[in-house]
Amino acid sequence: MTVLVAVASLAGSCDKTLGPQNPEWIELGGDRPVVFSSNVVAQETKAALPSGTHFGVFAYYTGTSNWNSNATPNFMYNQEVVFDGSSYTYAPVKYWPNNTGDKVTFLAYSPYSATPVLRRIGANNEYTNTTKNLPDIGFTVTDGQTDFMISALKSDQTKPALDAPVELVFRHMLSKITFNVKKVDAAVPEKYTVRLKDIRLEGLYMTAIHRNAGWADWSGLRRDIQVYTAPSESDLTLTTSFQPVASVIPLPQDLNNEAAKLRVEYTIYADGMITTRTTVCEVRLSDVFTSAWAQNAHYTVNITITPDDPIEFTVSWTDWGDAYNYHITS
Repeated sequence: MTVLVAVASLAGSCDKTLGPQNPEWIELGGDRPVVFSSNVVAQETKAALPSGTHFGVFAYYTGTSNWNSNATPNFMYNQEVVFDGSSYTYAPVKYWPNNTGDKVTFLAYSPYSATPVLRRIGANNEYTNTTKNLPDIGFTVTDGQTDFMISALKSDQTKPALDAPVELVFRHMLSKITFNVKKVDAAVPEKYTVRLKDIRLEGLYMTAIHRNAGWADWSGLRRDIQVYTAPSESDLTLTTSFQPVASVIPLPQDLNNEAAKLRVEYTIYADGMITTRTTVCEVRLSDVFTSAWAQNAHYTVNITITPDDPIEFTVSWTDWGDAYNYHITS
């Protein structure tokens, strides 16, 4: 299900317009600003942009020509747009070209960075407002909870008759992994309690460059993402039904590396035992997942714990999906 975020007009105007040919365009009566607002059509998807969202916009003015690889981001270059919970704002306001048939093409990404890592497609050249074609955009995972999205290219847009929006469809560029945990006591004569202490993904790449077809150029030291840590006052007591524990959002990547592991720590309390037993289970991610993590894929990992048998893992996955994509209009 797709969430539509419509865009409404910003209040006010400027004394002068900003255009691709000349930043000192004199404002004409027919000038129309590119503006932002939001409207969630399908509330059940819970995919409205959170208040405080910032995203960056690149816009390419091509005159009466259609979008092509020679276009440069001469109309907007990493323009920050801010959503305050009810409206989208940015400055300086840009106005549609007034010449009949003049076209602008849009690309956006989120979250916004004032100093994003931008590269020219297929090379390591720095991307500027005079560089042709679309940028490669770098991203670094920090907390495992920050989503990274890039919009589909919205090409060859012309000045609307009214304040009609330009729809930007954002899609998830990362993977999402949800963890569920339970205990199993079938055929176990004594009663026992399992308390979950910690789940961690180890040895992951955190930095890469997103190119038109996907991710490339993974770099930096491999690091860990903390999935779950029990609160200091008590560990999580498991039941015989799967309990959702946490979700994380890592970079899509190849898991066929000895450093990439899933670590689970838990404690067993059994009737009649004087002491408890804390167990740490580490498995290679390539043994848990059958293939590399894919972008826009949502994986569910079910973890089953018994007192004496090895910990068991099962994995299922679906497209992260349209239910979690955003339609932004600008």
